[in-house]
Amino acid sequence: MDEYTIQRVKEAADIVDVVGDFLELRKTGTRYTAVCPFHDDRHDGNFIVYPKGNCYRCFACDAKGGTVEFLMAYGKMSFPDAIRWLGKKYSIDVDDVNPSCTPPLLRPTPPPLPMLALPADMVIARQDTTKDTLCRWLYTLPWDSSQKARLPKILGEYSIGHARTGHTIFWQIDADGIVRTGKMMKYREDGHRDREARYSFDWIHSALYRDARLPQWSDELYECKPTLFGMHLLRRYPQASVNIVESEKTAVIMATAYGNSCTQIWMACGGAENLSEEKLAPIINERRRIILYPDRDAIDKWRAKAHNLRYDRISVNVQAVKDWWQPCDGPKADIADVILRMICSHSIPAVTVGDIMRQNDRVKSLVEKLNMNDR
Repeated sequence: MDEYTIQRVKEAADIVDVVGDFLELRKTGTRYTAVCPFHDDRHDGNFIVYPKGNCYRCFACDAKGGTVEFLMAYGKMSFPDAIRWLGKKYSIDVDDVNPSCTPPLLRPTPPPLPMLALPADMVIARQDTTKDTLCRWLYTLPWDSSQKARLPKILGEYSIGHARTGHTIFWQIDADGIVRTGKMMKYREDGHRDREARYSFDWIHSALYRDARLPQWSDELYECKPTLFGMHLLRRYPQASVNIVESEKTAVIMATAYGNSCTQIWMACGGAENLSEEKLAPIINERRRIILYPDRDAIDKWRAKAHNLRYDRISVNVQAVKDWWQPCDGPKADIADVILRMICSHSIPAVTVGDIMRQNDRVKSLVEKLNMNDR
């Protein structure tokens, strides 16, 4: 078994093909997930297979490696036997010794854990935002009269909450009205995150568990499945398109600045990496129009995600963070950073017919029928 042959085998072996012989893989974007075979796992998503890197990793037990390492760990093979097994699979002559190890059969997928669901009255009990730092800051912004009138409605529609710890709560309520969890963020008086505070970022189910007020919740009993912030508005506004940003605060600001929930809903995924096909599924299943508004440093990443979705009603809008951006907005600016700066300087550009067309297919059809120009 020479080094050249070993290298040929490694290059021929495909991680998805090999792992898929033994585990039930589920495609998620450009990656694959499974229940990890190397620890007592019940969460499909800890174990990730990366086709591009031809490797795998479990983020719970930190098992990782390539095709050979997988066979050695899962099939209890020696290194030579793993190479021989791959050689047989990919029709590469390794040596004159037959593979002496047969890997175990496909591991049955254990039944999924029930999804964590919080009681709705928990949301209602925390809706007094009069003492909430972020909400007070939002009221100080130089909104015009219609935006000022809209802000309390937006805070109510999104069910923004306030915790006794001083956190703003962004409840994650799914399209069926189930309260999956709440994202807790601490803010300073200037509207920026208070990153120095203890538990500056937290999840409400974790906080309740620490305080022994949610004793029935456990990683071993329930699985927390976050959803998009604002997903519950799908049922309330069945004809609206969906605009997606990273930050929950940005979604609230944009809904206030350009709000008309009957035609467009602003949602947040909570981070550039959190935009996934699974979270978008309820929107895609309803054939809604989706417009992505990435942060300035995630433009290429979100364009790639949109392309990989292969959904014909999704687009990426980067006008604000490219055309209207200024260095003072910062290298990681999002659309709210740019819009707020323009609101404060009274320099917001007029919304053109073209902008509206990109947001609403019905308006686009009307404009085409009337032969209107973009002006």
